Formats: sequence, C-alpha cells, structure tokens
Amino acid sequence: MSAQDDNSQMINRRSALLGIGGLGAFSTLAGRLYYLQVVRAEDYKVLSDNNRFNFNTVMPDRGQILDRNGIALAMNKQDFRLVLIPERVKDIDGTLARINAILPLGQSTRRRIKRDINSQAKFIPVLVDEQIDWQTFSRLNIKMPDLPGVIPFEGKARNYPQHGTFAHVLGYVGKPSPQALKNDKDPLMRQPTFRMGKTGIEQSYDQQLRGKAGRKKVEVNAVGRIVREWDDDKISAIAGKDVWLTLDSELQSYGAELFKDESGGVAVMDVATGELRTLLSMPIFDNNLFVSGLSNAQFKALDTDPKRPQFNKVIGGGYPPASTFKMVVMLAALAHKVIDPKDKIFCTGKTFIGNRDFHCWRRRGHGLVNMHEALKQSCDVYFYEIIQRLGMDKVKPFAEKLGLGQVFNLGLGGQIRGIVPDPSWKQDRLGTKWRTGDSLNAAIGQGFVLTTPLQLTVMTARLANAKMAVSPLLVVGDKIEQVQALDINPDHMAIVQKAMRAVCEEPGGTAYMPNGLGLLGIELAGKTGTGQVRGISTAERLSGVRNNAELPWKLRDHSIFVGYAPYENPRFAAGVLVEHGGSGARLAANICRKILGRALERDGIGAIDNTIGEN
Repeated sequence: MSAQDDNSQMINRRSALLGIGGLGAFSTLAGRLYYLQVVRAEDYKVLSDNNRFNFNTVMPDRGQILDRNGIALAMNKQDFRLVLIPERVKDIDGTLARINAILPLGQSTRRRIKRDINSQAKFIPVLVDEQIDWQTFSRLNIKMPDLPGVIPFEGKARNYPQHGTFAHVLGYVGKPSPQALKNDKDPLMRQPTFRMGKTGIEQSYDQQLRGKAGRKKVEVNAVGRIVREWDDDKISAIAGKDVWLTLDSELQSYGAELFKDESGGVAVMDVATGELRTLLSMPIFDNNLFVSGLSNAQFKALDTDPKRPQFNKVIGGGYPPASTFKMVVMLAALAHKVIDPKDKIFCTGKTFIGNRDFHCWRRRGHGLVNMHEALKQSCDVYFYEIIQRLGMDKVKPFAEKLGLGQVFNLGLGGQIRGIVPDPSWKQDRLGTKWRTGDSLNAAIGQGFVLTTPLQLTVMTARLANAKMAVSPLLVVGDKIEQVQALDINPDHMAIVQKAMRAVCEEPGGTAYMPNGLGLLGIELAGKTGTGQVRGISTAERLSGVRNNAELPWKLRDHSIFVGYAPYENPRFAAGVLVEHGGSGARLAANICRKILGRALERDGIGAIDNTIGEN
C-alpha cells in the first residue's frame, strides 16, 4: 500500500470518528432540549413567568375629610413620583448621578435614599421624589432605557385646600415611623409613597381613611418598566371611607379672618345637639408642609414663633376663665342659699383680707349692687363676699356639671382637663393649706383656675340649654353618649341667663353695644373676662408703664368672652379667647358677637340690620 493510500484511509477514519462524535453531541443536545422544552416545560414556564411578571401593590385612594356641607377639607391631588428598586439597580451612585442630570437631587436627598436602601429589603421600592413637575416627569420617562430599576409613575398626595384653617382639627399625614412599621403589618406601610395619619382626625380615623391595598399582575421589560397589565389575579384596591365633620368651613374661615394676626381660639356650638360649627386655634399653619416633610428652615420658623402656631389652644391651652367663672359661683350661691339675689353688697373697690387688699377691677367701686347688677357690671367685690360664705368645695360640683374640668370625646388628642381647684386639690397637688385668698381669686376665675376655650363654650351652651348637659360633637356619625340632665334649678338658671343678657343688651353692661349682634330682633347673652397674666411691677410703673396695653405682648392679659344667641330660644354658643389681647375683653367680645351673628345668618335666623354700622 502506498503512502498516499495510508493517508487517505487515516482521514476517512478521523472523519468517521468526528461524525460519530458530532452525532452523539447533537443527540445529547437534542435530548437536553427535548427534556427542557417538553418534559420540564411547565416548570420552566413558571420560572419564565416569574422573570417577566410582577405583582404590584395597588394603592387605595385615601378617604376625604368633609365639612358638614360636603366641602372637601382633606382630599387627594394628582402628583408625579419617582422610585427605584435597589435589586434592579447595579450602580446606585451612577444611577443617582444620571437622575440628577434630569431631576436635581440635593445631598440630603441622596443620603436619605441610601439610608432607605440600607434599612430595608432590596426588593422594596425606595422613593426618590414625589413632587415632580410634568416636564421633568416626561424627560424621565424618555430616559427610562438608561435607568434600569427606576420607575416614574403617577400618584396621589394628600392635600388640604384651606391651607391651614383646619390644621389643628385635621392634623396631617406623614411617613410611618419605625415603631409604626414594626406594629402595623398592613402591606401599605411598606410602600414608599404611603402616608399615614400623624395628628388630628387624620390620625384618629386613620384606619377608616386609609382603605385597603389591591394587587395587579404586570409584565415588565429588562429595565423593569411596565409594558403590560394583566387582569387575571387582579385584586382591586378598596378606597378609604370619607369622614364628615360637623364644622362649617365658611364659618371657620370667617373666624380666622376675625382673629387676623391675633393668637387664641374660638369654638361655636349648637346648644341643642352639641355639634361644633367652629373649632379654631390661631394662628394657623399650613399642614400641607408636613405631607412631604418640612425643611429645617420651615420647622425652625414654626417652632420659634412666639404665638405657637402648632399648639392647639382651643382644646389644649389652659387659661384663667376670669369673670366668665362668676356664673358658676352664682349658681352655687343660689343653690346653697348663701345670698338672696335681691340682697345688695356695697363695693368700695376693694376687700381687705388678712394683710392684703383684694381689688375690684373698678378701683373706685360699684357702690350697692345686687346679683343681677354684680354680673352685669362684673363687680369683683360682690363675688369676694359670697365666696367667703360659700367655699370653693361647694362651687366645684357646679363647675363640673357645666363642663369645666372635663375632656370630651372628639377624636382629637391634646385635650387638657384644666383645673377647678378646692381645698383638697391644693393639699393633694401642692401639699399646702387652702387659704381665704385662694377662694377670692378663684371666685373671679383667677388663681389656680384653668380652663380651655372649648370648655368655656360647653359651659355657655349648657347655660343656654338650661336643662341638658350637652357635649360637643365633631365627627358626624360618632356615637353620642346619653345626654344627662343638668340637675340645676331652672329658676336659678333663669337668673343667670337674665344677667348675661344684661351684660350685652343693657347700658352699663361690660359688653353693651347699642347694635348688639347687628341682627334685627336678635339679642345676645354673654360675659366678659380678663385673664390676668401678671400685674404691672413697681419698676415698670416708675418707668412710665400705666396700663396693661403698654406691657410687652407676652405679659399682657388675655381677652375672653363667652356668649349665646338668640337670648330667646338659644341656637348657638361661643367661647373666644384672645391671647394677650389686653384688659376689657373688647377684642374677644367683638369676635364672638360677629361669629355668632354669622352663624345665625347661615342658619337662616335673623336679618342684618342695615341701619347701623359695624363695631
């Protein structure tokens, strides 16, 4: 055999071996493909679907908070948002840099994003921004192929259209705290754009307002962008329920206008049902600022404001009720028969007890006054005399019957009980003996006595009702506790009511105005009060300070007024306190007169008297 034949035979053997090997490899590959595509087809279909499909949480619309007429006080407003899913983002810093070229991200925002990424599972979306304008949102959508794991989408943010007029009542929403995340297993809590109630009605009724999350199946592409939604396995979100308040948004706004730049609070209450038409603390603050988070500068401005805009003064501020407390003392004195209402006491302008003078607000005195005149002119000496015959231990039960020293079921935190003192209270709280001077101070609503503007409103509503211990109601549909009878002698109530009318409608009354409410045929009953902060010191007198209005704002007296109208067939009661509004209660009386007049107008009671001007 030649060498050429040997080479040809070797090549043929190699070709045969390669062919057999190739056929074997192909057979193995074909078998593997058959196994994967046919035998394991269903298993790998599931894996493939899991790669292509996600189940996204569907956020429910938060329920609205509405006033008594259906006007939205808290609603949801469309916004544009951006989130990133850490497990789909290979380069966090690079991705944030690319986002920053379109949507500027401050250093604090970047730090917050990284903190959120490191504090939770990597599949949980992290919020980048939730207040993006439409143009930026559009540019982000165009750049999506360059931003894998980044998802722009439309959402809804909480919005308070009145910008703060109801801030203390509504409260606001915010991000869940770590403790809330730990305690609440609702899947909504893990969503980066979810906001829960933090204060006010938003907090108290959070479960009712938040609704229930839904679920939808979505198909995503390689960069995580949704390309298709599927109806199978879809669970619709359940929107939160609306909460209706008894408040009147127009009346509340009018109250804010009347206060202007003053600080304090006002409540207006239906004397028959207890429904609150106004519950306002001043100054207001814009609760929209809290939805996405305050800046340091904004927080500092609120926190350092001497008028404390975040503090709910109408339910949480403790102030001396001043002479508005005299109605309570009158009822106790009548019940215990320590004085006949016709008996007269001579007011010289002061009462001397021990080694101290207790002055009447009118230093020259009122002369001879009976009970009616004493309340009408607010004679302190008259009440100094009857409290010595009576004692504060006999006054306290009447104060409590009228709502002082009480908290009410409003669904709002921050209420205080205030203080209705007596000898046992002082001994328990301060460890000291009650003295006659304590009684004299308490008789005119000073000293240890502290009340809130809401409590004074409730007191006035019960005086106007005269029969039932009506309690304030804020949320429509809330369970109303069974109203108890006041259990106060109706003849005694009539004496107090008549004197309160004289305060406003008779010449010489401390709140007398010729035009009254400014409504034809409608009379007002009420009482003035000056809550003392402190007296003028000797040094201040030597420096030329002669009256309370010349003191620094923080040291001036509080202006207080309570009233109800109409005097016949009462409809509404109101309590007004103007912090450091000065002596004489003129500021508070004018606010009360006007807001009661407006409440009656809106309720179809009374016509405006156009023959007289405004006061």
